[in-house]
Amino acid sequence: IHFYKRPMFLFILFTFLSKCVAQVPADNPSQSSSPESPTQLDPNHPPVLPTPWVEDGVTHQDVYKLGVKGQYATIPLRTDGYDHLSTFCYSSVPLSIYMFWSSASMKMDLPSNNYQVYIGPNVTSVSSLAQASESAWFYSQLPWRSKEFKLSPFEDVCIGVQTMEEYTITLQWKYVNYMMVVVTLSGMALFWMAPTLCRNTFFHYTTGISLGLLMSVVLLTYLAQRRFKQSLFSWVGVAYSFSVYLMTRTWFNIKEYMTEQYIHLLVGYVLVAGIISFAVVYRMGPPSNPRTINLIQWAMQAVSLVMVVMSSYHQPASLLLSLTMITWAAIPASLKSGVNTQIRKRFFKPQVKLLSEDEYNTQAHAETKKALEQLKNFCRSPDSKPWKTVTRLRSPGRFAEFIEGSPHLTEAEVMEYSHWDYNTDDEDDTDEDEANEAATDDNMD
Repeated sequence: IHFYKRPMFLFILFTFLSKCVAQVPADNPSQSSSPESPTQLDPNHPPVLPTPWVEDGVTHQDVYKLGVKGQYATIPLRTDGYDHLSTFCYSSVPLSIYMFWSSASMKMDLPSNNYQVYIGPNVTSVSSLAQASESAWFYSQLPWRSKEFKLSPFEDVCIGVQTMEEYTITLQWKYVNYMMVVVTLSGMALFWMAPTLCRNTFFHYTTGISLGLLMSVVLLTYLAQRRFKQSLFSWVGVAYSFSVYLMTRTWFNIKEYMTEQYIHLLVGYVLVAGIISFAVVYRMGPPSNPRTINLIQWAMQAVSLVMVVMSSYHQPASLLLSLTMITWAAIPASLKSGVNTQIRKRFFKPQVKLLSEDEYNTQAHAETKKALEQLKNFCRSPDSKPWKTVTRLRSPGRFAEFIEGSPHLTEAEVMEYSHWDYNTDDEDDTDEDEANEAATDDNMD
């Protein structure tokens, strides 16, 4: 019994979403109206000005506090030719179950990629990261660059941007992030459908081809390791690291490759990698070992639980939802079926309409006549095998007369039934009279 197939579950989910959209707290940043992109700045919100920020007895300059949706800050162009660090801080809001799918972000409008970003829980940590990058002879940066910084609505965070160019950064807030809703529902659906999907051939092929497209470099490194029989701690480890680096860099910069300059290369890669992946999966075939299928199912369910936990910034609630799914799946199906049956018997009793004696007799005659007509039609058809049926009958002649249209009861059987019914009614009346006389005698005594 899967509760996600019940209409009641859909009703509860729809009600929860409606409350998430309708019940907005008064102090929530999402009440302020603002445009969807930083290029369309709200004239009702003037730019936020920098304020001195005192933290641990140290005063920090060029700190901007963004706390309302649509607030933005504009940093002018530096004329001295040096990069300058500006810090933008966001103050958290209290945890609320109605903000399960809420999200916040800061979006930067900067034409070039000449900038450095430092993220920390406060201004001091951001300044420390910036100083470490300036003093260190080697400071590693992530292989991808983004101009939209995801924030948790329930945590204080500061973002430092170091550049000499002019840019604008805007606080964006979504009370219900529909992408997070889709991830949550997809994770729940994958968790409950994993036992079926892991045994589906079509899903097996699509998963294999998708892995071949996304992890082709890693798979080639694995094949090279097996071909040369090298240990993971040799040059193969470096190859794996480089493969993961290329994969993540390509994935997070996919928009740069989907231009007219590289689109033909991207399409060619998808075709070649897809055909090779299909050939490999076709050669290996779908898994047939029950233990292998169980491992695939558990891996899919683990991925689905991670999706549910990571689909919300409200970590206690998302973790509780994942634990509830695990607990529900661990309950035996027989116990859930028994509880469901008892609940239906106690609270959802079916309304059964009782028939009167006249309705019962009318329905009995109609259904009997209908069944006899169906029996006659079947016996007249070639599928009935009449000769084989006749050899098993006690009275083949009577059976033939019945097929030709004679009644299914003889006159003697009708008279015998009528006589038995008449005698039964007389005996019932006699018993009732005797009971009445006995009751009268008792009363007189």
